[in-house]
Amino acid sequence: TIIGVISGLVLINGFLAYRQRDGLLHEFKTRKSYFLKVELVMLLLFALMLFIRWSNPDLWHPWRGGEKPMDLSYFTAVLKSTVFPPYDPWYAGGYINYYYFGFVIAAVPTKLLGITPAVAYNFIIPTLFALTGLGAFSIGWNLISRRKMMDETPALEDIKISDRRNFRAGIISLLFTLIIGNLETVRMIWQGFQKITAPGGIIEGGKWIEHVTWFIKGLA
Repeated sequence: TIIGVISGLVLINGFLAYRQRDGLLHEFKTRKSYFLKVELVMLLLFALMLFIRWSNPDLWHPWRGGEKPMDLSYFTAVLKSTVFPPYDPWYAGGYINYYYFGFVIAAVPTKLLGITPAVAYNFIIPTLFALTGLGAFSIGWNLISRRKMMDETPALEDIKISDRRNFRAGIISLLFTLIIGNLETVRMIWQGFQKITAPGGIIEGGKWIEHVTWFIKGLA
């Protein structure tokens, strides 16, 4: 069924692409560097999160736990169910009374490729991370590009300069969405370096000058 649906989409879009082949070829020739940049951004984001998952594939906090058991059980239930809503893995005879469409989207390529759910789980997270970053990159790029187009129509020799500016805007949007926007990470780094040199690794109750001193020593 999945192969049939994908084949139908390929045929329809192949027909539409053939009708617009001249425009698409011109777009690819003139914007080849842009397409390569976008693909590179996607690949780097995927590789970064895949490395993090490879370093800690369990995705389970030592004492805070997490949602992995629920995620993986719902994901597996979606993969195994022959009808929807999927069966409830926590309640015999029941069905999932919870939003699960995201699991369906992730389950389609997993089912098609025949990847074990436990392995696919650690591929899905980097994929979602990369797609989120790519969406933010696209918004940043197009907002700056649109603003420039509204101000003036750039000459052909200015396109490369414009693309570099748009690329920087896309990267900034990506960083603020995926990394910098989570200030908890900044606090974790700040406290982590302090705990390296603080007596017994305890930083609670220290004066501000002690925190700064511990951080500098820990960084060193």
